[in-house]
Amino acid sequence: MSPTTTPTTGRKASEIEVLHQLLREKGENTFYKDLIVQVLSRMGYEDPEDAKAIAAVYTQMNLDMRFIHFGNGMWGLRNWAPAKSTRRIPTISLLNKTVEYEDGEGGDDDDYDDRDHDYGRGRDDDWERAE
Repeated sequence: MSPTTTPTTGRKASEIEVLHQLLREKGENTFYKDLIVQVLSRMGYEDPEDAKAIAAVYTQMNLDMRFIHFGNGMWGLRNWAPAKSTRRIPTISLLNKTVEYEDGEGGDDDDYDDRDHDYGRGRDDDWERAE
């Protein structure tokens, strides 16, 4: 089997299949241009540094979900990326806390009237106040 044939069917592999094979062999993230030039060389392109050919493979690589960009032009296989954490950072609650104001007094609920906490009012109430 040559590097440009698929292992299961023996047919000619596409550039993206060769790219996947190459990354599996390397086992590490690689700069996209170096990676694509190696793929095009394996595929037998006369000029593996042709800008149009590199752009075409880069576009395929972007569209294929098996590949992931790790930043700074480094690409690898998606299964190399760390799993996204589902752990959430706890939020800080300021409920039942006293805040010191410039005059030195603590915040009291007496400083507010009922309008400040009228969460149950309807949309029509806002229109009536605006008129």
